[in-house]
Order: sequence, then C-alpha cells, then structure tokens
Amino acid sequence: MARRLYLGKLPADARTDDVSKFFDGYGRIVDCRVMTGFGFVEFENPRDAEDAVHHFNGKSFMGASIVVEFAKETRRTRGDTYEAGRRETAPRSRRPPGIRLIVSGISRDTSWQDLKDFGREAGSVSYADIDRDNPGNGILEYLAREDADRAVKELDGKDLRGRAVRVTLDEAVCLFITLLGQS
Repeated sequence: MARRLYLGKLPADARTDDVSKFFDGYGRIVDCRVMTGFGFVEFENPRDAEDAVHHFNGKSFMGASIVVEFAKETRRTRGDTYEAGRRETAPRSRRPPGIRLIVSGISRDTSWQDLKDFGREAGSVSYADIDRDNPGNGILEYLAREDADRAVKELDGKDLRGRAVRVTLDEAVCLFITLLGQS
C-alpha cells in the first residue's frame, strides 16, 4: 500500500512547515516537499496515508480547497526515503483509447498533475502527461467525447499556472480511432 501523497492546488505561499502542521496528528511524516502550487507528503505508515487522503482531500488549506491523493508512481532517484529494492513492478495493462487533446503554451514548471487537475475542470481525465520532447506542450485524454469537447470549449485560452494555454483536439489520434472503428 502506498505511503506517498500528492498535494494539488496548494496556495503559492504554502511552505513545508505549513503542510507538515496541517497533517499533524495523522501519523509520522517521513518526507514533505512543497513546490509552487503542489507538493508531496510521505507517511511512515500506509494506513495513515490512506486516512489522510480520505480526511483532507477537498478540504480548505490556507484558504484554498486542495487535492490530496496517492502520488503517481515515478522513477525514484537521489536519496528518496523509499528503501532500495522494495519496488514491485506489475505488468502494465493497456489503457483504453481516449479522446486526446493537445495543450500548448504551458510553462516549463507545470507538472503532469497540474495538467490533470486543470483538465478535471471540464470532465473526467483518463490520462495526462507533459510532452518532454516538445517543451510547452502537454496531453490530456478523456474517455468520453463530451468531456473532450467541453474541455476544448471551456479550457482553451484559460490560464494554467499563470499562462494562457491552447487546448485542441489531436486530429491525428481522432482520425486513427475513427478509422479503427470502421474496420
């Protein structure tokens, strides 16, 4: 069971001490990192982490309604507190094809989680990532076409981390899915 939590929509002036105090009483914190607008908290005990998700997700922190959820697993490097050799890898299941959108004009400090939170304003996001090969671009996917259309309509031109972004359908992927459905 996971011990590391992602914190989204944190106020820009939130500090590590503020976050640690906010989670005080929910178990021993072994790591707390706060960046602008987001952060991570790792609990010693997985049950404490689970309790914190259920209790704090959507709660007000320094005047902002924050996101608290289990962190996406990533490659662990540079002295993280996870014990070496304890990572278990499960076979990756193929995710269903989604309606892919391209988000352009994003700032370099935008994380995949920032992008996913932004996309959730329009519907249920099935996938989000930052395109590291094309700086300034990201990908959002929705399973429902209605959600994708709503995202283009409502999010195009909206600010993400202080920059107005473009949100457009990835026509190549949409064409491929359409052709696949015809065979």
